[in-house]
Amino acid sequence: MPTRHPTSVRPGPGHRGAALGALVAVAALAVACSTAATPAAHPAGSPTVAAARSTPAYGPATVSGPTPGDLEAVAAGRAFSTDVQASTASFVTAVAALQSDVTGGNLTAARTDELAAQAAYDGFRDLQESNPINASSLDELPGDVVPGESFGGLHAVERDLWTSGPLTTDVAALAAQAPAVPLLLGREHLGPEAIASVAVDQLTWADDQALPVDQEPYSHLGLVDVDATVQAAATTFAAVAPLAELVDPARTAEVRARFATLAAQIAALGPPGAAPESSIAPSARLALSQQLDATASMLAGLDAVLAPFGTEGPSS
Repeated sequence: MPTRHPTSVRPGPGHRGAALGALVAVAALAVACSTAATPAAHPAGSPTVAAARSTPAYGPATVSGPTPGDLEAVAAGRAFSTDVQASTASFVTAVAALQSDVTGGNLTAARTDELAAQAAYDGFRDLQESNPINASSLDELPGDVVPGESFGGLHAVERDLWTSGPLTTDVAALAAQAPAVPLLLGREHLGPEAIASVAVDQLTWADDQALPVDQEPYSHLGLVDVDATVQAAATTFAAVAPLAELVDPARTAEVRARFATLAAQIAALGPPGAAPESSIAPSARLALSQQLDATASMLAGLDAVLAPFGTEGPSS
């Protein structure tokens, strides 16, 4: 599986005003550069895929046209881009609602908004973390803040809402950053193999980070992250599932069944926005961890059969 994230680095000391400026600047550059993207050529296929693609999808053999899987590969890339756009838009909407409710003094609604914003962030976390500076300014945990660096983003707002802190200031800073997120990620284009890798990474993060370590240190509602990340992985998998069914129907059916099991296990733990971490029994936590690992492993096995369809999709 390709490693898609660079080594994490820390933002420099001081307030994050400079980071916000860089975020917006990079967003503008991302929009300008994305129009120049071109699809990668399909490498030679595996025996399974080669057999599936041996006959043109339509027309006689002498007529050039799409081969089996090509249309599904293009559809997968477009579906993934649409999903990313939806999750970033949800994030912006939730942050705007958060700011409105804080301004109006409705802190109960603001808590719900903050959890919704966190869940939306989990939907594109794997892509956002490819830029450690931007990711840390949005979702840095308190234990990750180095001396001389200010604490901001979702978890600063979480602290303010569930304990105390400069709520209005922290929400305003988060609201100022939120609109840049769709600009940075809204035109993300990946091919089928890379999309499957995103889903694997999402499941791995849920298993290695969200489940064993409370990612919501003030509200202690870390099940929100587990649930949202697994839902994001299921949505990511759904984007590539039609192509996966064509090249490996048995494994695809198994992955789909495992996602259904994951959803049932998480639902049994209670409402994510109300069930505290302490309410999860050790046996249920272990069973969920085992299922997360098994689902990620099964999904990772699709990489080899999706690789012939390229790692980057068309720029639409």
